[in-house]
Amino acid sequence: MVSRSLIVPIILAAGDSKRMGYPKALLPLANDTFLTHILRTLQSAGLAKPVILLGRAAAMIQPQIADWPAHVVVNPDPDRGQLSSIQLGLSNLDSKSAAALIWPVDLPGVSEDLIRRLVELFVSLEPEIALPTCGDRRGHPAIFHRRLFPEIMDAPLERGPKEILLRHQAATSTLPTEELACFQDIDTPEDYLILTGIKLDSVLANGNTSAIRKT
Repeated sequence: MVSRSLIVPIILAAGDSKRMGYPKALLPLANDTFLTHILRTLQSAGLAKPVILLGRAAAMIQPQIADWPAHVVVNPDPDRGQLSSIQLGLSNLDSKSAAALIWPVDLPGVSEDLIRRLVELFVSLEPEIALPTCGDRRGHPAIFHRRLFPEIMDAPLERGPKEILLRHQAATSTLPTEELACFQDIDTPEDYLILTGIKLDSVLANGNTSAIRKT
């Protein structure tokens, strides 16, 4: 049986956040930021130390997460797409890692309860992939078994990770959920307003964008 301590989270935060206009990893969410909220959720769920993929905003983000136990990797060319960050994250995993939980930073509101149930599903069945679903919609985060790592590493960047998901549908275990945070990317100021009830321009004007350090 796979131990949850051998499931390594990979947090994808290398994008430029062009539509948001500010690094999504540093946007406030309650008493956290998007990134620290995800880190706190993962820590509470008892998973392995995460790998965080950063991009051109790394110099802004890294000092704000210095107190968190995590391995930070900078993608030197994030324009190559999300799959390039996933591959870079996998290449930095310990050889003992049994699986990777891939979590994009623009879906910060996923609950600890869902993470725990997703991990339990993966540990009990050991599928190729485990992910949340709502009807026909696939959500995040997704857990990939180590058996898929070579295929992911060899996948063409221009095709992205969706082709791998489709190819392994029959070996995928799904967790039905109504939790909208698994499906709604927070990519624009309008998305941020829906998530938090706060206008992004007021947050930026007040300078309320400092990351919350681990306490």
